[in-house]
Amino acid sequence: MRLLVLFHVYYHDQVDYFIEKMSNINGCEWDLYVTMNSMVQETADKLSAFKPDTRFIEMENVGYDVWPFIKVMKSTDLNDYDLVLKLHTKSASLLKAHGLRLDGFRWRDELVDSLLKDRRRFGRVLDIFSREPETGIVCSSMLWMDTSGWTAEDGRLLDRELDRIGMTVTDRHFCVGTIFIARVRIFRFLRSDLIKENIFPSVMESHSKGTMAHVYERILSMSANACGYGQKGLASGAFISAYLSMNRCLSPMLRNIFSINREGVEGIKVLRVLGFKFRLA
Repeated sequence: MRLLVLFHVYYHDQVDYFIEKMSNINGCEWDLYVTMNSMVQETADKLSAFKPDTRFIEMENVGYDVWPFIKVMKSTDLNDYDLVLKLHTKSASLLKAHGLRLDGFRWRDELVDSLLKDRRRFGRVLDIFSREPETGIVCSSMLWMDTSGWTAEDGRLLDRELDRIGMTVTDRHFCVGTIFIARVRIFRFLRSDLIKENIFPSVMESHSKGTMAHVYERILSMSANACGYGQKGLASGAFISAYLSMNRCLSPMLRNIFSINREGVEGIKVLRVLGFKFRLA
């Protein structure tokens, strides 16, 4: 298999971390493309020392890490590759996933280690694509989540954009954080003239929501489903794997006992008690 690695650098102090992780890539021929909003020589020198044939592309930080990925997919001959690995630097942040708190760099590390924890792990990822032709995307099982259906990027904005580009999906799960490895062919739709830089406003505020970049964070993952493929989730370690297994068993029961959630495009609060549902004002 031939692999294309797309690495978007915004936080240059994380480059050493990602070089260490990328050193676990083995068992395939691969090319490295690095995008950044300004060419920092120290960063370029480190990456060139790691992989001398690294290709650097300087571009505005439009659409966070999403537009740089799309732009490279538009300009690259996708017939040269079987798989694409999408990586990007990520700030320390907080996320609650499946009831577990991921703070600091744990969110980033869970995304990355699910694929690049060590050479054996990456070999397992390649093996999945070789043995399971029905699998189109592999990412962290902890961060593979369903859209909530009530935030702007999960509701109206997502529906409108899927309709505009003519994409039909039957599963709205996506990789929260957009670090994944996938079959290149699922991204051929990105070459359409319907998808241009001007649909991504130049929003620099970290962790802002409701932007087209967040809509495409979802669409990139959903494109596997749109092409008839499934997803495979991997946990970074034994604890996460065991926790998720337990959570899958207990969560449906606990949600029926007591939960408060928002439902629908309008984001209506709904209380569930012992299986009964009550709409809250």
